[in-house]
Amino acid sequence: MEVPQFDCQPRLSEPMTEFTFETDAQHAPYNYAHLVDDRSHCYHRFDVDPAYDDGVVDPETGRRDAPPDFGARRRAIVEFYGHRCGRCATRVDTGSADHGEVAYLFSVADDAADSWALRQLVAVCEPCYDLLSTDCADQIGGFGDAYRRAPQFPAWTGDPRVAVERLPLTGREVWFRDRLSDRVAVEPPAGESVNAAAAREACLARSTPAAVAVALNEVLLADERGPLSTANRRLSDRWDALSEREQSEYERCAVDAETVVGGGFEPCVDLQRA
Repeated sequence: MEVPQFDCQPRLSEPMTEFTFETDAQHAPYNYAHLVDDRSHCYHRFDVDPAYDDGVVDPETGRRDAPPDFGARRRAIVEFYGHRCGRCATRVDTGSADHGEVAYLFSVADDAADSWALRQLVAVCEPCYDLLSTDCADQIGGFGDAYRRAPQFPAWTGDPRVAVERLPLTGREVWFRDRLSDRVAVEPPAGESVNAAAAREACLARSTPAAVAVALNEVLLADERGPLSTANRRLSDRWDALSEREQSEYERCAVDAETVVGGGFEPCVDLQRA
């Protein structure tokens, strides 16, 4: 059986395990399970009514609200994603937070009329939901700052449609991102990245292609968990060794919620890098 080939080739420097995927059939840079996994059985198993895939429209206001079987849909999607957030892979649950982050449903549908179809829904944790759903700068912090707990980079095992990179919120994140980008080389996708729609909608996300975003996360994990040597210190140690002035320079490039809301945020040179 021929192995599917992907059209993006993340080439990660040592000590990462090299992985290369290419395909001419799809433009997904990696993990294309969402394109082939059939969720239709979930309708019967969880007693979800497909008639409500469009949600419910209030006849007076015209507003489209969640369907009456929202709970069943949430249970179906959370189980479909193995009780893991589709962006960062943290544990999620439909009940008490004692069993993980409370699960939210994020729709990747292009058309609002199809936004509650099971194939369009992704289970995510509260921080990632806050990141993905904040589509207007004026909304930042309006319902808390859970987005600050969303990991800067998405997990390899998540759904690539929501694999967006979060803007750096601290100077440390700016500096880490700059160093990590030097260790990742990915060919540009042949078409629009599979996470492009989510990145456009989330005002706290960067337009980084999904393959690059997850590769950055893999390099970060390798740096944190890899073997140490005198010549190759971990990034966290190198950041701590920077002078106060150098750290302050990177802090100026970090995203400040109040600045973004006020419309005065201008990315530094480091933030312009793909």
